[in-house]
Amino acid sequence: MYETILVTGATSGIGHALVHDLCGRGYRVYASGRNEAALTALMAATGCLGSTADLTDPQQALDLYQRARTALGHIDVLVNNAGANHRKAPIAETSLEEFELQYALNLRAPYLLGREALREMIPRGSGYLINVVSTCALRHPSPMGIYSAMKSGLASLSQVMMKEAQPHGIKVSTLYPGGVDTPFRAEAKPHYMQPASVAATLVTLLTLPADVVVHEMTFRPPAELE
Repeated sequence: MYETILVTGATSGIGHALVHDLCGRGYRVYASGRNEAALTALMAATGCLGSTADLTDPQQALDLYQRARTALGHIDVLVNNAGANHRKAPIAETSLEEFELQYALNLRAPYLLGREALREMIPRGSGYLINVVSTCALRHPSPMGIYSAMKSGLASLSQVMMKEAQPHGIKVSTLYPGGVDTPFRAEAKPHYMQPASVAATLVTLLTLPADVVVHEMTFRPPAELE
């Protein structure tokens, strides 16, 4: 049913593993990230298409979607995976610049990409948006207040997208992964989920029957109880 997929945040962690998984299954993938060397290596290893983009720049986000659409012909699936928390700090110790950076990457960019995807998919009557949020949006950990707020905003936006898209035959899923052992973290967390495991979980959504829609999915490593 789905053939072409745009994946953001593809040069490390979950996105990197996801592109490997998808290409191994025969999907046509357009990958994006900010690390040009890592993206070039990913393209060589998997055969995916791709280009770099700084998603904190709204014009670059819009341009990315159009490049992907041109390269693939059309986009069946958008995976809004890119995101980051640049440091942990109590709210009183954060700056406006940090707030705006978190907003630009974790909320504005997936909004823009999701909006463009809906504009393409609604007239066609098919498509799939997968928004990777975080259990931070459910737990609201205090040292990650800005990140949690932006991810909570993305979760809310994703639910609105679902309600607007589903009557047009478009699926929208909001994912809440727990701890993942990725370069996102300052130190290794081997008791957390591996990126390949998260990727495999995400890919199962694309293989579900047409009459099944997963609105929300929370999944964690066995070491996490909440």
